[in-house]
Amino acid sequence: MATGRALAAGGHHVVLSDISPDRGEVTARDIGGLFITADVTREADVANLVSTTREKLGRLDVMVCNAGIIGPGGRITDIEDVDWSNAIAVLLNSVFYGMKHAARAMQAAGRGGVLLATTSIAAHRTVGGHAYNAAKHGLTGLIRSVATDLSPDGIRVNGVAPGHTLTPMSMQVYRDTDAARTRLSQLNALGKVIEPEDIAAAFAFLASDAARYITGQEIVVDGGWLECMNRPAIFDR
Repeated sequence: MATGRALAAGGHHVVLSDISPDRGEVTARDIGGLFITADVTREADVANLVSTTREKLGRLDVMVCNAGIIGPGGRITDIEDVDWSNAIAVLLNSVFYGMKHAARAMQAAGRGGVLLATTSIAAHRTVGGHAYNAAKHGLTGLIRSVATDLSPDGIRVNGVAPGHTLTPMSMQVYRDTDAARTRLSQLNALGKVIEPEDIAAAFAFLASDAARYITGQEIVVDGGWLECMNRPAIFDR
């Protein structure tokens, strides 16, 4: 929802989508946007989302694929097929559907466009369950290959890789908000909590003309966790 607000603030007409309308409809009203219910693990729903957006707004310039779940934990020997398949469907297949159908709309319009997806630091370091890690690694490869595929059409394809961010999904791991804030601030070299708005700002940048020559890339927004933490101290302080 934070990304929708950031894009609306930047002048975009925003369509939000979720499998449940509970929060999305409220946010859409707040930002003067539209809400369309969709299960993004179903290709037909994603195709309808794109076509309805074009009907309502007349064009589609930016697509942000942001669906996420934690997925199954535990050892590889204990993961059930249904849980693995569901995680891959939400985390990886949904992005394939989104990019496929948004790209078709953008190609038909002939104005270029921007395809964006939420990856993760899990694409660079093992931090989650097997399905989550596999899907996020897959997204990194998908972004690079689709960027190459669509560059002749003037369509840019990029990702944002959040670090340990205070979101409703991350709250599933912690007892309460205070515990989450304490722990998440410890997983940030800058000593602060990454908020959804920090991730949204990266998406808004990549959707803007300021990023017009950036494609096939990821912006890592992790407060330095990947590069600055759990490393030997090499500078005197």
